[in-house]
Amino acid sequence: MNRKEKRNKSKELNILNDVITIINQYFPDLIEKFEGLTDLRHQSYVTYKMKVIFMVRLLALMCEIKSMHGLTREFNTEEAIKNIAQICGLELNEIPHCDTINDVFKNVDVKEIEKIRKYMIVKMIRNKMLDKYKIRGQYYHVIVDGTGLATSKKKYNKNCLVKNKTDKNGNEYQEYSTYVLEAKLVIGDMVFSIGSEFVENEDENVDKQDCEIKAFKRLAEKIKKEYPRLRIIISGDALYASKPVIDICKEKGWKYIIRFKEGSIPTLYREFKTIVKTDNESSKKNYEYVTGIDYQENKINIIKYVEGKKNTEFVYITDLNITDKNIEETIYIGRKRWKIENEGFNIQKNRTFDIGHLYSKDSTAIKVHYLMIQIAHIIRQLLENGIKEIKELKLKLKEISQIITKELISTNSNLIVHRKVQLRFD
Repeated sequence: MNRKEKRNKSKELNILNDVITIINQYFPDLIEKFEGLTDLRHQSYVTYKMKVIFMVRLLALMCEIKSMHGLTREFNTEEAIKNIAQICGLELNEIPHCDTINDVFKNVDVKEIEKIRKYMIVKMIRNKMLDKYKIRGQYYHVIVDGTGLATSKKKYNKNCLVKNKTDKNGNEYQEYSTYVLEAKLVIGDMVFSIGSEFVENEDENVDKQDCEIKAFKRLAEKIKKEYPRLRIIISGDALYASKPVIDICKEKGWKYIIRFKEGSIPTLYREFKTIVKTDNESSKKNYEYVTGIDYQENKINIIKYVEGKKNTEFVYITDLNITDKNIEETIYIGRKRWKIENEGFNIQKNRTFDIGHLYSKDSTAIKVHYLMIQIAHIIRQLLENGIKEIKELKLKLKEISQIITKELISTNSNLIVHRKVQLRFD
């Protein structure tokens, strides 16, 4: 297909309609769940319903609008107001100003937003949309990793993490930041957020700052509580190759496959090197493994895999059963950890959502904005990977965002809210 044909085909699309159809078909209660959020505003002064506040923010994310003031500016058209009104099922004269949205976000219960995300994940699981992506026919693959969000040389709230840093001229300064530990469900080429735990200080006068491992303990409790019967394989980088993490997985009934480095557990690595056995067939395939190593009341399996011309070495510890027949599959599971950095954080930071932008200085609002990005990303991934016409045209993420924006702000999209779509994933 040449560029002209692609342009003509793109004109036939109604991606905004597809977005709303996905919401109505697969998450039919989503908009009303936004409306059901606890509203602490004095009702005498309320102009915009909660569902309008949250749908405007969600649509701005779908349009790749990367600032709150940009939201106010871009959506200031009669067509946008009419379309948003139709989506929300009410009449609107204006859309809420960005300051109004942030004021609401400051007073929202973060746990209620997390419950909305859970509703979406559970809906997909119960509808068996994700069944074919189970590992060994029974486990869901969950990758855990942390990333920094906003950073500043100025303290923007009392919960910021603080680092002492030195600039290129040798001048020392303090950097303030927000950090989050994320758990994402791997579904083919997609990664869906199922749990988020912010790494933050309780106040600005703490003796010891919060850290990622402490956050993992809290995150694990949260995931087990929200998804008690979900059979999970946990993946993480070498930071998680430790007895406390192994014990947590064992306690929760989860399997694990974790990146391993020599310095993580030195005694374990030395024993692996001592007893490893490699047959000729394994050597040809660049891997070796040992099963059943005793480590502090745990049986540990270790895999070493060498990849590519540069002979890059990857080592994993796992409690998954390993045989000659499934070793390559197991290595593939371990190697998929990069997906949280690529399909997850990289897209959210550098391409579509700009999670590093400081949408608000308020600690609660920061969390709500982040969780709204996770909700929007679930819908975007279903759209990008499930709509046949979009995949056939091989539209870039930016092109999809531009089409949604154009349809929302400059045309009367005549949204067909009861249309059916069949999501098809490769």
